[in-house]
Amino acid sequence: MQPPVPPAQWQQQPPPGPPGHLVLDIRRHALGFMLRMISPMIILNGYPMLGRWGRNVIPLPPGQYHLHVHLPYVMPQRIGPADLTIWLQPAMALDVEYRAPLWAYARGALGPAPQPWNGKGCFIPLLVLLVIMLTLLLALFLAALLSV
Repeated sequence: MQPPVPPAQWQQQPPPGPPGHLVLDIRRHALGFMLRMISPMIILNGYPMLGRWGRNVIPLPPGQYHLHVHLPYVMPQRIGPADLTIWLQPAMALDVEYRAPLWAYARGALGPAPQPWNGKGCFIPLLVLLVIMLTLLLALFLAALLSV
């Protein structure tokens, strides 16, 4: 018969508490309607996951996380990359907002709501130029119809 084994010392960390939730609201501008076809990519501490437009509720244990959000595409490969370091407390719901940029080569905005629409400086002049070109094209078309 062997002697009884002494009770083991507490070797593990105590449980960290109830999990928290990261509530990530991913938004696009109404003029960026084509972005609806792209699923946003969420990367937490290097682990990728597909997100969706709107609210994404992600249960997480308490701790520090590196959050990265972008939209995968062909050219450029990542539209609107944005990074944020967050601290999640036990049983905490942390609200964060990501806004996709209006211009594909601009960075996204990530942080507490409300976030700005990045890329307006490039997008608005291009939109004005497009309207001017369409107006000139319509004027030329009407002038050609009236001359016949």
